[in-house]
This record gives sequence, C-alpha cells and structure tokens, in this order.
Amino acid sequence: MKLDRRRLVLRFRALLPSTRESLNLAVEKVMTVAREAGCVSSDVADVEIAVREALANAIIHGNNNESHKKVLLRCYGDPDDGILLAIRDEGPGFDPSAVPDPRSAERLELPHGRGIFLMRELMDHTEHRKGGREVVLYKACSPRKSAKKPSHRS
Repeated sequence: MKLDRRRLVLRFRALLPSTRESLNLAVEKVMTVAREAGCVSSDVADVEIAVREALANAIIHGNNNESHKKVLLRCYGDPDDGILLAIRDEGPGFDPSAVPDPRSAERLELPHGRGIFLMRELMDHTEHRKGGREVVLYKACSPRKSAKKPSHRS
C-alpha cells in the first residue's frame, strides 16, 4: 500500500519552543490524535515513543536546546488511514545513514543513540527530509490496516 498523504486530515500544526515542557504538551496532543485515529493501545505506545524521540532529537541535536529556536510539528490523522507526523527543526541537518547502529557491541552500553533506530522499528514508515532537518513518521492504526510490518518483539 502506497501512502497517500493527501488523504490524511491535518489535526494540528504547532510551532514549539525547544523546551522539555513543549515536548510533553505536544506529545499529549499527538496521543489524543492517535487514539482518535483508531490506534490500539500497543500502537499508541509505539507512536508515543517515536514522537518523543523525534521531538527530543529536534530540540537537543537540531536546535541545540536553544529555546528561541522552534520545532515545527504537523500532525495528521484519520481513522481509515492512521497517523502521520512531520517534525522539523532549525538546525543544520545531518545524514541519518551516518548514525551508527545502536545494537553494535561498542554502542550497547551507551545511554543515548537509539532514537532513530526506535523510530524506524516502531513506525510503519520513517523518512528523513530537508537534509535531515525533518523526519516524517507514519503509523497505520486502523484495524483494517493491510500491510503491517512484522513485529521484532517477543
């Protein structure tokens, strides 16, 4: 199934300061949309983890924790099509393919470096755009979803 973003309905758009408080408020709003989009509890948990990681990366790495810099969050959701999030920071960008695999032996014990990996594992589609300044996350939450990737969890 090819994702047709034009079918999704914009639920909210927010320009957030790069602060922990704005991250938590944004996650609460996204969780409301996820539930309204028909996500079951396991999907809601996946979306929450992925959006927290994406917003934290935008605030910490993209905007260097500078509260005057903004993070643009767009949230789309529909009961038939799931939830789509686009998160963009004001930073210089990065190459997501250059981020090391957190499962490698030398990285397993580090307390950081798992955000992109988690987003890719928990969402049905993850895409970095605008030179690494924007991440798009999609989760098909409808009970009628046709193509869910296999779970890697036991």
